[in-house]
Amino acid sequence: MKNSMTKHGFKRSALALAVSSALPLSAMAADDVRELPATQAQTKSEDSYVVSESTLPKYTQPLLDTAKTISVVPQSVMQDRNVDSLRDALRNVPGISMAAGEGGQPTGDNMSIRGFSARTDIMIDGVRDIAGYSRDTFNIEAVEVAKGPGSAVYGRGSTGGSINLQQKTAKLENANNASLRLGSEGDYRAQLDSNMALGDTSAVRVNLMKHDSDVAGRDEVFNSAVAGAVSFATGLGTDSRFTANVDIQNQDNMPDYGLPWVGNGTSPTAELASEEGTAPDVDYSNFYGNVDRDFEEIDAKSLTLKYEKDLNDATTLRALVRTGSVERQSVITAPRFNSIGDSTDVRQRSPKTRDTKDSLTVAQFDVIGRYMTGSVQHDVVAGVEVFKEKSERWNFDDNGTDNLDVDQVVVDLYNPDNNIAYTGTYSRGDKTAKAEGDTKAIYVFDTLTLNEQWEVSLGGRYDSFSTEYYYQLADDTDPNAKTKRDDSVFSWNAGVVYKPAKNGSIYAAVGTSFNPSAEGLTSISSRSLYLEDLDPEKTSSYELGTKWQLFDGKAFVSAALFRTEKTDARTDDDLTTDDTRDETLNGKQRVDGLELSVAGEITDAISVSAAYTYMDSEVVNAEGADEAQEGNELPRTPKSSASAWGRYQITDKLAAGLGAQYMGKRYNSSVPASREYADDYLIFDMMVSYQVNDQWGVQMNGSNLTDVEYIDLLGGGHAVPGEGRYVSLSTNFSF
Repeated sequence: MKNSMTKHGFKRSALALAVSSALPLSAMAADDVRELPATQAQTKSEDSYVVSESTLPKYTQPLLDTAKTISVVPQSVMQDRNVDSLRDALRNVPGISMAAGEGGQPTGDNMSIRGFSARTDIMIDGVRDIAGYSRDTFNIEAVEVAKGPGSAVYGRGSTGGSINLQQKTAKLENANNASLRLGSEGDYRAQLDSNMALGDTSAVRVNLMKHDSDVAGRDEVFNSAVAGAVSFATGLGTDSRFTANVDIQNQDNMPDYGLPWVGNGTSPTAELASEEGTAPDVDYSNFYGNVDRDFEEIDAKSLTLKYEKDLNDATTLRALVRTGSVERQSVITAPRFNSIGDSTDVRQRSPKTRDTKDSLTVAQFDVIGRYMTGSVQHDVVAGVEVFKEKSERWNFDDNGTDNLDVDQVVVDLYNPDNNIAYTGTYSRGDKTAKAEGDTKAIYVFDTLTLNEQWEVSLGGRYDSFSTEYYYQLADDTDPNAKTKRDDSVFSWNAGVVYKPAKNGSIYAAVGTSFNPSAEGLTSISSRSLYLEDLDPEKTSSYELGTKWQLFDGKAFVSAALFRTEKTDARTDDDLTTDDTRDETLNGKQRVDGLELSVAGEITDAISVSAAYTYMDSEVVNAEGADEAQEGNELPRTPKSSASAWGRYQITDKLAAGLGAQYMGKRYNSSVPASREYADDYLIFDMMVSYQVNDQWGVQMNGSNLTDVEYIDLLGGGHAVPGEGRYVSLSTNFSF
């Protein structure tokens, strides 16, 4: 076990989990069959911002003809915008807002989509990535966001939407790219992407990355990572293909809980009364942790094996097996005002500790086919999934050695001391909790092409999801104490597409999702055992939209109106005589909205990627202790959010880009007594690149050019500022 005595004394890691799909169903007669669609995101060209296909095989039609809002951030956009994390990539997709780690949830990629939490709705190559951490994009080809309920596609969750990361895989070519980036925070990032063909049908691809950076605009906060991924493929270009992917990542970070909220109606002193309900008026670079105590280390690894077999021109079988784990240790100072005396001091006691391991083993089997029944074409995906998950937690304790964990140790709100002498040591103790989840699912999707103008899409999935949570595993308690929950749910979606022209579509769609009480495995815990008696929450979504390809297919525009409604939301009734809550499913939450987007080439020299989302959210009904929430917005749901990026190719070698991101006002909660807010913000980014020759290019990027101070991540007890002005210079060499 490790302690937090040094700033860089820990190995860290992040796991990039990966999978695709696979299983059989009975085949129909196939005459006049066209070629099966690709299962990888495709752009019009290597540098294009336009993506024509989904990253998932379950969406069999081109995005133009898919009855759903799907946004894909391709490699070209990520490279131009200097993206190196999932969080950075998602800034290109409005309608998503970030949450800070808290309430038993770790720091990392914790976000809401269309007003509803999507923390457990992140997939890698179509398989749920269960751990909480910050995902690097060094081995990612594209990031796809599908809006609206998607339990028919992924199973539990996906209330407001889901995210899929498409990993890089071996290809039949010889290509190497090395890059080095130096930044204004004294940081560097080095990457190598090397692909080698091994004969006519086999290839290997290696991706390596080393990264070390302070966070712009934040004192003492840094991120460091080292990672490697290997993809081997054989049978490429044949009817029988096998791939094996190994991914290992380590992260070494100084975790950041940002600034303390000045409580709504509970300011610690009259000095802060005018700032109640928001962040204090302090320098946003202030860090309230301790550099010798706080740390975060993450170690992750995964192995994925996939086999694909083309039975004929109409049918492909896929089988995938994957195993992986993410281990995490951390000690984090949560900034809270000292409760003793009339003071603005921030306490150092009660740090948040975490010592966990999340692991999974999954098997998927699919059949993908294109068949004809009379004049109707069927694009079918059918399969089964078997998923085993485990989450384990150990007591991470100082055994009384933490000299900062006392009431008397505080730091000044306006000038915090991050270097108070620390003499403690944290180490792993007894295992305190374990949760195990088993999922068995079967699903079928069929898109019926009736004629050149009309398509109907139908899909359904049946999930059997069982969990057991052991919450007293320490030696001095009952190791057999546990709670259980079994849920069996059918989810579905349906869509109709009308094509008034080959380059356009108008669609209507409806879908459902479910959120079991054990959605995050440990969400049934010793503190909330009443959840084991509750059925899953249910959500329905309705969407009406249109999509068009313009400028000879070089640009893609879309618009959609949507309503997402959770009709069986959990709500707290009043406390009972034994101080437990009588939880019910009588709550109702709703989000109505509008999505607009454009991506692609407007002229031969100008490329754009821009989108706008409007959301009107409301707690429609709540009961008992939650009744005061009625009429309030949902947490982290701004009315308006937008992202825009444009690239201008000045000459054959010189290009420039300019972008902006706008985020509207957001609240951290719907509860009036603890409802703080973050103001809206607008930030600007830029890029200038020069291709010296066919092999060598240089690029300069700048983010938050006007150095705006803003709140990025909202938590219940704290708010984390966004990054300040940052400038970097990178060079890429292909050989």
